[in-house]
Amino acid sequence: MVAFASVTVGVVSQRRLSRVVVIPSQMILPAGETAVFSAVGYDNQGSAVPPQEVESRWRMLDRQAGTVTRTGVFRAGYQRGVYNQAVEVTVSQEVDGKLVELHALASVSIIRPLSEQDISRVQVLPSELQLERQSQVPLVALAVDRDGVPIPGVSLSWEMLDARAGRVEVGGQFTSGTQLGTFPAAVRVVAHKKDDPTQSVTATLSVTVIEVTVAGVPSKLSLYPQAVTLRPGDTIAFRALALDQKGNLYKNVTTTWTLRNPTAGELDGQGRFRAGKTPGTYPSLVEVTVIPTGGDAPVSLRASATVTVLEPVKNPQLVTRVLLTQEVVWLRPGESVRLGATALTRAGQLLPTAALRWSSNAEVAQVTPQGVVTAIGNPGIYEDAVTVEATQGEGESQVRLATSARVIILGPLARVEVVPQQVELSPKQVVQFTYLAYDTNGVRLFDVTATWRLEDKRAGAIDSRGLFIAGATPGQYKDAIVVTVRPRLLKAGGR
Repeated sequence: MVAFASVTVGVVSQRRLSRVVVIPSQMILPAGETAVFSAVGYDNQGSAVPPQEVESRWRMLDRQAGTVTRTGVFRAGYQRGVYNQAVEVTVSQEVDGKLVELHALASVSIIRPLSEQDISRVQVLPSELQLERQSQVPLVALAVDRDGVPIPGVSLSWEMLDARAGRVEVGGQFTSGTQLGTFPAAVRVVAHKKDDPTQSVTATLSVTVIEVTVAGVPSKLSLYPQAVTLRPGDTIAFRALALDQKGNLYKNVTTTWTLRNPTAGELDGQGRFRAGKTPGTYPSLVEVTVIPTGGDAPVSLRASATVTVLEPVKNPQLVTRVLLTQEVVWLRPGESVRLGATALTRAGQLLPTAALRWSSNAEVAQVTPQGVVTAIGNPGIYEDAVTVEATQGEGESQVRLATSARVIILGPLARVEVVPQQVELSPKQVVQFTYLAYDTNGVRLFDVTATWRLEDKRAGAIDSRGLFIAGATPGQYKDAIVVTVRPRLLKAGGR
């Protein structure tokens, strides 16, 4: 299938819009999250066009990727995947009484959604080390979510990135080396969730090895975390670090832990807390007292932490969610793809796959007990065409929960558009052409290839990617830009 674009080449006295750059051109965003696109226009001399001289309008070309406002505020959809050239911006400028428009496209990658229990960062205590040669200090690392709440069920791996700074044991015990100096990013810790190893975050620690000095008395007590939210039965280990006036760790101390309200839970002598069954917020619940040892007049330091105990999870073994690996299935007639499904209980446990049952709209697709979907219907968009149901329990207490996937059966190539369709350029000016391909139902196709050519060589030159350079001969070159689009073999389940 062939599509055309026209070019007018002439001397433009006013510095005019020549190209548009989208920032970012490839956005990576968790499902459901929001970000902002921006567009920068450049004139024919390579300078940025002042924003007040142009107008930008945004729109979605692939609504599966999400939504965008006219001003570029984008909200990601919930179907994970890569959406090539899904967002379009039209930038317009008035030149010599005429409206000039250029278009640019951006791609979007939707990744797994954020949750309260995803690891956002790793907090290392102390945040940097300054200690004498051959000194030891225990390093503490806590994985926290995006709200700063520590996450349970996390494994930590310690490693040295700069052996000159010292060595670190498996449990985080650090021993400084013999060489003086500052060693940036000398120690690294990797935190990953035990039940989801794909979630991992790293942090590094700077180490400074100094000459032997007289130890100062501790003047600051750091307690981490200072606030935490837990479910009944959850546990967390509080950490207290005494620091001297220079910020060095002071080790010769005795530590006493106190629980100010036993209704909230249990606290042992090492700072390990287990949340009780009574919901509520308990200010200054956990208190730690540190007293230096060996001094003539020991000064005690105190710090406290607030704990919030949430309502207990009711029926934790009850299945509450069924998740599909694909919520939208793209297939050509006769093609197949295997879907995966996961059923989760309220406590976050997996339900055995044997409890899952697949079904489909018989006029649209066939599905096997293993979730292999084969398109058999006519091209079109079919809501809830494939369904997976999780069953738990028996009799009156039986619970059934289902979720469905949309099936899009792709039709033959029916329409191609060139973007932009008409441009006015100065000699040697550059513009990027692109194309949009659609099937008989208006569904955008990506399983195609394109070949660009120029009908009139006087207009300029165009490469295999659609990048056009205007020639030196003024004139109007109608339908000079030609793109030929052909279908290519689609991988099963692909886009």
